Amino acid sequence: MLIPKTAPYGSWKSPLTSDLIAAQSISLAEPRLDGEQVYWLEGRPQELGRYVVVRANSLGGNGTDITPKPYNARTRVHEYGGASWTVADGDVYFSNFADDAFTARGTALRTRHR
Repeated sequence: MLIPKTAPYGSWKSPLTSDLIAAQSISLAEPRLDGEQVYWLEGRPQELGRYVVVRANSLGGNGTDITPKPYNARTRVHEYGGASWTVADGDVYFSNFADDAFTARGTALRTRHR
């Protein structure tokens, strides 16, 4: 059992840290529609900050990761307003952060270009 301890205002120790809270927060960004599918970019702190393109049916359903590990759909250009990914006719095109390789994933393409 924890014994209550009196401490001056603002100096008490909490078992909840900002790192613990932030590590569990998934960010959602850059939504896109392609036919009946909706896509978005998820930032995942628990995966070392990896960004994942996710797809779901616009009528509902669970999301499916399009960019598997270790791919990270991110660029430094993205930080200045550019986009790190796009989708057209079911094919997802993205830049992989680790090597800046342009990658396509989907029904028609599975190629990488540098």
